[in-house]
Amino acid sequence: MDRDLDNTVVAELLPMWYALPEGFHPVDLAQEPGTRMDAHYDALARIYPAATSKQLITSVLSFEATLSKLVEEGLVHFSSFTLRTDDGLLLTGTCNIVVADRPMGDPNLYPRAVLDAQPDGGGRGEHRGIVELPAGLAAVVVSDTVIPVPGVFFGVPENGATEVLSVSFHMAFPRLPKAVVVTLSTEEFQAQEEFLELATVVAGGISFTAPQLKQGRGPLADEETAAATSPFG
Repeated sequence: MDRDLDNTVVAELLPMWYALPEGFHPVDLAQEPGTRMDAHYDALARIYPAATSKQLITSVLSFEATLSKLVEEGLVHFSSFTLRTDDGLLLTGTCNIVVADRPMGDPNLYPRAVLDAQPDGGGRGEHRGIVELPAGLAAVVVSDTVIPVPGVFFGVPENGATEVLSVSFHMAFPRLPKAVVVTLSTEEFQAQEEFLELATVVAGGISFTAPQLKQGRGPLADEETAAATSPFG
């Protein structure tokens, strides 16, 4: 897959860049909240034409409140993704990138510290380890959990629950007491292998080095990084 140049992004005020494959739809965190909520309302109205205005408004307000809380906790990117696998399965989900403080110390030791600080939850389908990405070593945690879904989020009285497969990558900035956490989640368990491959591509797109400049093509991250290739063709 050729890289989409618009998906090479600089995290504001931080020496960090990331590249996303095609099929990702970022939320503009810098946009005025009212404008963002209006666009979200219109999008939901098209997707769920049977929903009432009250349900749509409640869903939009709940999403915006959740987004604001995540931004306070260091969120620098949030997007949804929709991709079709080689087997014809529709893979959908969300992606977020968070920057947080970390203790001073060797960045190569940070992934082990993350795993040691988060005892094995023993949950269904949980896997933990350390992987080497183009930007450095990362702690990776894959988990399969059932999470509650408040009915108010969708403007209905009944609460529900959903089973979610998530994978998180934790990496230290090389010269700052900061860490980046990349998390992708999906409910599409039939496409688990493709999902994990996609998550690795996204995490591989993180860079702490400014992109190379190619004459006539604008800024590009190194084409040899994992993010240069999509598992979906």
